[in-house]
Amino acid sequence: MDDDWLSTGSAAEILGVSRQHIVDLCDRGDLPSIKVGTHRRIRRDSLARLIAPQLTRNQEKSLWLHRAVLGALMMEPAVVLQSARDNIARWKCAHRPDGKSVHYLDQWSAVIEGGVDQVAAVLTGTDELSCELRQNSPFASVLTDEQRQQVLRSFQQHWRQDHSGERAA
Repeated sequence: MDDDWLSTGSAAEILGVSRQHIVDLCDRGDLPSIKVGTHRRIRRDSLARLIAPQLTRNQEKSLWLHRAVLGALMMEPAVVLQSARDNIARWKCAHRPDGKSVHYLDQWSAVIEGGVDQVAAVLTGTDELSCELRQNSPFASVLTDEQRQQVLRSFQQHWRQDHSGERAA
Protein backbone atom coordinates (compact mmCIF):
# COMPACT_ATOMS: atom_id res chain seq x y z
CA MET A 1 0.00 0.00 0.00
CA ASP A 2 1.29 3.43 -1.02
CA ASP A 3 2.27 5.78 1.85
CA ASP A 4 -0.17 8.37 0.47
CA TRP A 5 -3.13 6.13 1.37
CA LEU A 6 -4.28 5.13 4.85
CA SER A 7 -6.60 2.46 6.19
CA THR A 8 -9.53 3.59 8.32
CA GLY A 9 -7.71 2.16 11.35
CA SER A 10 -4.55 4.17 10.62
CA ALA A 11 -6.59 7.33 10.05
CA ALA A 12 -8.42 6.75 13.34
CA GLU A 13 -5.13 6.28 15.17
CA ILE A 14 -3.73 9.54 13.75
CA LEU A 15 -6.83 11.49 14.75
CA GLY A 16 -7.26 9.73 18.09
CA VAL A 17 -10.82 8.64 17.29
CA SER A 18 -12.54 5.33 16.72
CA ARG A 19 -12.35 3.52 13.40
CA GLN A 20 -16.14 3.69 13.24
CA HIS A 21 -15.98 7.47 13.48
CA ILE A 22 -13.70 7.50 10.42
CA VAL A 23 -16.11 5.21 8.57
CA ASP A 24 -18.98 7.55 9.47
CA LEU A 25 -17.00 10.56 8.18
CA CYS A 26 -16.39 8.70 4.93
CA ASP A 27 -20.04 7.65 4.60
CA ARG A 28 -21.21 11.25 5.12
CA GLY A 29 -18.73 12.53 2.54
CA ASP A 30 -16.84 14.60 5.11
CA LEU A 31 -13.69 12.57 4.49
CA PRO A 32 -13.08 11.49 0.89
CA SER A 33 -12.19 7.83 0.50
CA ILE A 34 -12.06 5.05 -2.06
CA LYS A 35 -12.82 1.37 -1.72
CA VAL A 36 -10.20 -1.24 -2.47
CA GLY A 37 -12.14 -4.46 -2.38
CA THR A 38 -14.14 -4.19 0.82
CA HIS A 39 -11.70 -1.81 2.52
CA ARG A 40 -11.76 1.97 2.51
CA ARG A 41 -8.60 3.93 1.82
CA ILE A 42 -8.12 7.58 2.69
CA ARG A 43 -5.57 9.90 1.16
CA ARG A 44 -3.16 11.26 3.74
CA ASP A 45 -3.66 14.81 2.42
CA SER A 46 -7.45 14.49 2.86
CA LEU A 47 -6.86 13.62 6.50
CA ALA A 48 -4.51 16.60 6.84
CA ARG A 49 -7.23 18.90 5.48
CA LEU A 50 -9.63 17.53 8.07
CA ILE A 51 -7.13 18.25 10.86
CA ALA A 52 -6.22 21.74 9.63
CA PRO A 53 -9.20 23.43 8.01
CA GLN A 54 -8.49 24.72 4.55
CA LEU A 55 -7.97 28.34 3.87
CA THR A 56 -10.33 30.10 1.50
CA ARG A 57 -8.96 30.97 -1.92
CA ASN A 58 -8.46 34.60 -0.89
CA GLN A 59 -6.76 33.61 2.36
CA GLU A 60 -4.42 31.29 0.51
CA LYS A 61 -3.65 33.97 -2.10
CA SER A 62 -2.83 36.40 0.70
CA LEU A 63 -0.62 33.74 2.29
CA TRP A 64 1.30 33.33 -0.98
CA LEU A 65 1.84 37.08 -1.26
CA HIS A 66 3.01 37.30 2.33
CA ARG A 67 5.40 34.38 1.88
CA ALA A 68 7.02 36.51 -0.82
CA VAL A 69 7.12 39.43 1.63
CA LEU A 70 8.86 37.07 4.07
CA GLY A 71 11.66 36.65 1.53
CA ALA A 72 12.17 40.40 1.42
CA LEU A 73 11.98 40.55 5.23
CA MET A 74 14.72 37.94 5.56
CA MET A 75 16.98 39.86 3.15
CA GLU A 76 16.42 43.36 4.54
CA PRO A 77 14.63 43.17 7.90
CA ALA A 78 15.25 46.77 8.97
CA VAL A 79 14.03 48.21 5.65
CA VAL A 80 10.90 46.04 5.47
CA LEU A 81 9.92 46.62 9.10
CA GLN A 82 10.43 50.37 8.74
CA SER A 83 8.25 50.40 5.62
CA ALA A 84 5.50 48.63 7.59
CA ARG A 85 5.86 51.08 10.48
CA ASP A 86 5.61 54.02 8.07
CA ASN A 87 2.48 52.55 6.47
CA ILE A 88 0.89 52.01 9.88
CA ALA A 89 1.56 55.60 10.94
CA ARG A 90 0.18 56.99 7.67
CA TRP A 91 -2.90 54.73 7.61
CA LYS A 92 -3.81 55.33 11.26
CA CYS A 93 -4.24 59.02 10.45
CA ALA A 94 -6.71 58.15 7.69
CA HIS A 95 -9.04 55.99 9.83
CA ARG A 96 -11.30 56.57 12.82
CA PRO A 97 -9.36 55.93 16.04
CA ASP A 98 -12.08 53.57 17.31
CA GLY A 99 -12.45 51.68 14.02
CA LYS A 100 -11.59 48.09 13.17
CA SER A 101 -8.79 49.13 10.79
CA VAL A 102 -6.92 50.95 13.55
CA HIS A 103 -7.41 47.92 15.80
CA TYR A 104 -5.64 45.72 13.24
CA LEU A 105 -2.92 48.30 12.70
CA ASP A 106 -2.30 48.39 16.47
CA GLN A 107 -2.04 44.60 16.47
CA TRP A 108 0.47 44.79 13.62
CA SER A 109 2.48 47.37 15.57
CA ALA A 110 2.71 44.95 18.49
CA VAL A 111 3.74 42.10 16.19
CA ILE A 112 6.43 44.23 14.56
CA GLU A 113 7.78 45.30 17.94
CA GLY A 114 8.02 41.60 18.81
CA GLY A 115 10.73 41.24 16.17
CA VAL A 116 11.40 39.48 12.91
CA ASP A 117 10.48 36.00 14.17
CA GLN A 118 7.09 37.16 15.38
CA VAL A 119 6.42 38.97 12.09
CA ALA A 120 7.49 35.88 10.13
CA ALA A 121 5.08 33.73 12.14
CA VAL A 122 2.14 36.00 11.29
CA LEU A 123 3.15 36.39 7.64
CA THR A 124 3.04 32.60 7.20
CA GLY A 125 0.57 31.48 9.89
CA THR A 126 -2.64 29.69 8.97
CA ASP A 127 -4.41 30.45 12.25
CA GLU A 128 -7.42 32.77 12.30
CA LEU A 129 -5.59 35.78 13.71
CA SER A 130 -2.78 35.57 11.15
CA CYS A 131 -5.34 35.35 8.33
CA GLU A 132 -7.18 38.40 9.68
CA LEU A 133 -4.02 40.42 10.12
CA ARG A 134 -2.84 39.62 6.59
CA GLN A 135 -6.11 41.09 5.25
CA ASN A 136 -4.99 44.36 6.87
CA SER A 137 -1.30 44.09 6.08
CA PRO A 138 1.05 47.05 6.44
CA PHE A 139 3.51 45.44 4.01
CA ALA A 140 2.12 47.14 0.91
CA SER A 141 4.92 48.27 -1.42
CA VAL A 142 7.43 45.72 -0.09
CA LEU A 143 7.03 43.73 -3.32
CA THR A 144 7.45 45.45 -6.64
CA ASP A 145 4.46 45.29 -8.96
CA GLU A 146 6.36 42.80 -11.12
CA GLN A 147 7.10 40.56 -8.11
CA ARG A 148 3.49 40.77 -6.97
CA GLN A 149 2.21 39.82 -10.43
CA GLN A 150 4.64 36.87 -10.59
CA VAL A 151 3.44 35.59 -7.20
CA LEU A 152 -0.19 35.93 -8.32
CA ARG A 153 0.52 34.03 -11.57
CA SER A 154 2.24 31.27 -9.59
CA PHE A 155 -0.65 31.17 -7.16
CA GLN A 156 -3.19 30.87 -10.01
CA GLN A 157 -1.27 27.94 -11.45
CA HIS A 158 -1.03 26.31 -8.02
CA TRP A 159 -4.74 26.81 -7.37
CA ARG A 160 -5.74 25.27 -10.71
CA GLN A 161 -3.50 22.24 -10.15
CA ASP A 162 -4.01 21.57 -6.44
CA HIS A 163 -7.60 22.71 -5.99
CA SER A 164 -9.30 21.48 -9.12
CA GLY A 165 -12.84 20.51 -8.31
CA GLU A 166 -13.02 22.63 -5.16
CA ARG A 167 -15.31 25.62 -4.95
CA ALA A 168 -13.55 28.95 -4.60
CA ALA A 169 -14.51 30.70 -1.39
